[in-house]
Amino acid sequence: MAKTKPAVVSKKKTAATTSDAPPPPRKDGIRETVESVVIAFVLAFLFRAFEAEAFVIPTGSMAPTLMGVHKDLACEKCGIPYRISASEEQDEAAESYRAAMKDGRRDARERDNAARALAERDVIAGVCPNCRYQMDIDPQTAEGRKFPTYKGDRILVSKFPYDFADPQRWDVVVFKYPQTANENYIKRCIGLPNETVVIYGGNIYTHDADGQGREIKRKPPDKVRAIMQTVYDNDYTVADLAAAGLSLRWNAMEPADTGSWQPLDGYLGYRTDGSSEAEAWLGYQHRLPSHLDWSEFTKTKRFVDDGTEIPPRLISDFYAYNAGSHRNYGAVPDGESQGLHWVGDLILECDLTCEPAGSGKDAQAMLRLVRGGRTFDCLIDVTTGQARLAVNGEDMGAKAQTKVSPGTRHTLSFANVDAQLILWVDGSLIEFDGPTTYEPLENDIPTIEDLTPARIGSKGAGLQVEHLRLLRDVYYIATQYVDSNAQIRMCDYKAPVAGFLAKPTSWPSVFASQRSVEFPLRSDEFLMLGDNSPRSADSRLWRGPDGRPEHYVKRDLLVGKAVFVYWPHSWNRIPGTRIPFPFFPNFARMKFVR
Repeated sequence: MAKTKPAVVSKKKTAATTSDAPPPPRKDGIRETVESVVIAFVLAFLFRAFEAEAFVIPTGSMAPTLMGVHKDLACEKCGIPYRISASEEQDEAAESYRAAMKDGRRDARERDNAARALAERDVIAGVCPNCRYQMDIDPQTAEGRKFPTYKGDRILVSKFPYDFADPQRWDVVVFKYPQTANENYIKRCIGLPNETVVIYGGNIYTHDADGQGREIKRKPPDKVRAIMQTVYDNDYTVADLAAAGLSLRWNAMEPADTGSWQPLDGYLGYRTDGSSEAEAWLGYQHRLPSHLDWSEFTKTKRFVDDGTEIPPRLISDFYAYNAGSHRNYGAVPDGESQGLHWVGDLILECDLTCEPAGSGKDAQAMLRLVRGGRTFDCLIDVTTGQARLAVNGEDMGAKAQTKVSPGTRHTLSFANVDAQLILWVDGSLIEFDGPTTYEPLENDIPTIEDLTPARIGSKGAGLQVEHLRLLRDVYYIATQYVDSNAQIRMCDYKAPVAGFLAKPTSWPSVFASQRSVEFPLRSDEFLMLGDNSPRSADSRLWRGPDGRPEHYVKRDLLVGKAVFVYWPHSWNRIPGTRIPFPFFPNFARMKFVR
């Protein structure tokens, strides 16, 4: 059962215990003193600019934007780093069990029962977002103790902005929980006063009070980059597993011949010399080994029999953060934690090198994303650097100049999110001279084309691509339902078929049953949702004292705007070395909140 957890934000004047990866965290007065000094030092400077207050994030309802109590892992198979929730190890029930274990007035039997109950809350496994290998991290073993539990992010919240203006859509806001007004919550502001918010297909729409003027609400490009989540990072490909029957995600889409894409050493990149007269395409397919596939590999060193392969599937709203297994829930991840909803809004990234040889006049590099059978292209002339956008083969009339040219290497990011196309080159947003948004295309039901949702093409251009990453947009789940076992589940489909994301024949019926939900807002009301939609107790789920839906936050409950993650968990040594350095700041994860 997928539990929804309240996104309570705790006010904290002294930082909580943090530590380096191998040893368990220390709890002593020296740590509290040092971290308090650091926090005071930061606040002293920032307080001059605006009224600010420090808060700590205890739960993962805003993950991966903001981390609650969690564990940092690195996959044993592919090596990719990721994080999983450990909130249940540190919540109020866990603290009460710890207190019972220390209470000298309780007899040994009561203390043993509390110890067993606490052990049931241990996170004992995590699922890799890249290769889906389930790694055992039972803290009752020596290996599992290498992965301590860390406290959540500490953030600065500015109270000044909302004294004079309302929150803007997509702001990350701290507010008082409407039902009690004595707990601080943190969510993203999705709905504004005097509009009706509609959640459908993972996206946000609004219309006026008369039900007219429905339109999609698009995230600004900086918000898209802030909340996008990794689907697959090709830098963590394990070439040896291909020999065991694990299909590669990226492959040439036509028979291997002169000019087609060829893999580089270790399959960490691909190259075409551009000599093919036809377009040469490299395509991504989402082929995921299941828990049973990995179990078979452990026994036989094979994933599949010769002549067979793991079938491709639609990309889903999988959250590695949610895929940790607790002892009291069992060690095998369920289908819900693996993501139930198709996500068609994607971001394609790669380092592109245009080779001087083989790139003649009109040579093109092409980035393509597919959603609901429609194609969305960014076409770059490698001789002039001019970029054009096209939808389903039709030019959108938008052009822009980039630095792409023969003999250069650039990082390209191309997004199709919220019915808008966005391009970044070397991290900088590219401004087009025409519209990059498009009207609804009736592409909310996937087709076979969506089994290859990301592609890189060459038309007469010598190209090399490396550091390929495919990412996805956040998917806002519209509703919850109660299944036949009386379990509450977050799901937009009325009748999902087991494994339907890999069964094209079931798509028409499943997606035809997709739910939507509306939230009307009055003049002083706001709608707040968590980035971690499957595990966020937010506006969608709130009920008033009478049990009726009460989905809004009133203006007088707003506390402030989340501004900066100033203290993620620290390290006890200099990262990448064995040099001891207590409380070494985790600079890599300090950031402005977008």
